[in-house]
Amino acid sequence: MPGRLYGLMAPRAYSVIMFGALFCTLAVKLFQAYRVSKMGEYFGWVLADIAFLFLAEIVLALIYFRWTRKWVYRLVTGLAAIICTWSVVYAGYLIRMGTEVVPRVLLPLVRDPVNAWRMIGGNLIKSPVASVVLLGPSFVVLAFLCSALAKPRLRVYDRRRFTVRVGVCLVIGLGAAFARPFVGNGTSAYGRSPHIRAVASLFRTRLEESRRRLPSFDEVELGLRAGRANQNVVIVILEGVQYAYTSLAGRGGASTPYLVSLAGQGVDFANTRSSATHTTKALFALLTGRYPSASEDLAEAVPAVKAYLSLATILSRRLGYRTAFFQSAKGDFESRPGLVHNLGFDKFWARDDLGDPNHFIYYLACDEFAMIEPITEWIKEDQKPFLLTILCSVTHDPYDVPEWYAERAKEPVERYRQTIEYTDAWLRELDARLSGLGLGANTIFCVVGDHGEAFGEHGLSGHDQIPYEEALRIPFCIRAPLLIEPGKKVTQAVSSIDLTPTLLELLGFETAVAGFDGVDALSAVGDRRRVYFCGWVREGPSGYLEGDRKFVYDPADQSVYFYDLAADPGELARVDLPQAEAEEIGESIVAWRKETVFQLGQNQRGRQIVFGRWLVRWRGRVFVRADYQGDI
Repeated sequence: MPGRLYGLMAPRAYSVIMFGALFCTLAVKLFQAYRVSKMGEYFGWVLADIAFLFLAEIVLALIYFRWTRKWVYRLVTGLAAIICTWSVVYAGYLIRMGTEVVPRVLLPLVRDPVNAWRMIGGNLIKSPVASVVLLGPSFVVLAFLCSALAKPRLRVYDRRRFTVRVGVCLVIGLGAAFARPFVGNGTSAYGRSPHIRAVASLFRTRLEESRRRLPSFDEVELGLRAGRANQNVVIVILEGVQYAYTSLAGRGGASTPYLVSLAGQGVDFANTRSSATHTTKALFALLTGRYPSASEDLAEAVPAVKAYLSLATILSRRLGYRTAFFQSAKGDFESRPGLVHNLGFDKFWARDDLGDPNHFIYYLACDEFAMIEPITEWIKEDQKPFLLTILCSVTHDPYDVPEWYAERAKEPVERYRQTIEYTDAWLRELDARLSGLGLGANTIFCVVGDHGEAFGEHGLSGHDQIPYEEALRIPFCIRAPLLIEPGKKVTQAVSSIDLTPTLLELLGFETAVAGFDGVDALSAVGDRRRVYFCGWVREGPSGYLEGDRKFVYDPADQSVYFYDLAADPGELARVDLPQAEAEEIGESIVAWRKETVFQLGQNQRGRQIVFGRWLVRWRGRVFVRADYQGDI
């Protein structure tokens, strides 16, 4: 940086950095307005940012003017740097995901930094232009900040000029604040300041105040009907597979002929939604029949004193089933061994157990065909009936398939299609292996998704804070020889939480006593049932389906609206509700979300070895980590 320019900027470093924050925020909102064709709303989107950043500049200036000391210079410059950093983080997240970031989204950086930074690195590579535009200036500002903090240059103020400057900033800041009610920002939450929203999000209700308690495996005894079926159960859970990208949707997405064939041999639940669009939460819902904690914690993975009442514990305890959970992902991702331990499985197998890095796919998954032999070996170990659950992860970001399968596609959406087609081929191979073992006729075979994935359908990417069908709607089909008539199709709204009670009813259990949140999806449920859904963080949208209408509450701007999915399946025309009705529905959704948060009976801090090779450590309900120890 030229000496004269630096000499001009250094005494007013905090103002320079605040200008950078303002420019970054206004620029990224302009980009977003252009991207989603909302340029007419742009001015309404940025008024809150102008008000906050100009008024924050005044506060910093007054502090420095009153106490012109080196430590004060460092203090106000540091505060400005924090504000500017959040602007950059906000911009990067908005460009990549299309949604607004809140501090809780960054929790993985603290509890699992290695995996989190690998994901961030992958996303930076996917958006090279945006990465250079954001990170290039950021490094320049960082160098300037370090120099300014190391050798502060105190400013000599001209009182009159300072008063004029503060007055101008005050007029601009207050003018923007007072203009907000008179300038519409459409139906968008972008009209709020990301900085104010970030601070406000830190003062939410403490999760420890929850009252919900989950039953342990030995607290409830389910009855069995006479003439029950004694069949093995295989559940394959697909990671992040959007329903519209399968052949089940009939829209020309990825080619999944096996999945269509499987649905034709049994039942296709063609109207299924994920209870929570986050894998750990969705797994809990699928395998317990209960809503997960609808928050950004990892309570489901904190080792419980006793395993919860779940599909695995019920089948093991009542019918003597062997139970195993296999996944192609590495085990330390979101402390999966802790979750599987809580669900009561006898065996946990992850990529770490494969022992051959040649089968690894990038940072998370492995070639799922390499799992078939370990799965086969486990099945052959005993003649007892079994519950086998398999989580596929090749369809997770960054969407890579093994080199032997196909040449890597260039565009992310094409790579995504590749992974879905690969997974369909793997499903066919797994089913053939089961048939080869003589298990086809006495095995219930189920394929279900954990959540979907967005690829810009509404200007959004990912799944965690998205209330649209691309993130919520999932494939779900079951083949059960002699128990389900082939070719059956269920069109009523079904949820992740319905999997466990549906399978238990098929196996002859009487599930009413269990108090599941889910229901038997093969029974007549009716259109008045509310099928709730949520994202990961509490600041994200949540809602419910009732018949063909999807109601959504967005805490970002406290709006409540619905989509008529029969008339508007693409969710292009949201319908806002009258204030009284909106408040009632919004309050019911907020109440549901609060009620899902459950108590933890274990110590606030601890460590525990699970499955003989995983050390799980936790602090509270948010920070949970699993480390592979090998055989202990």
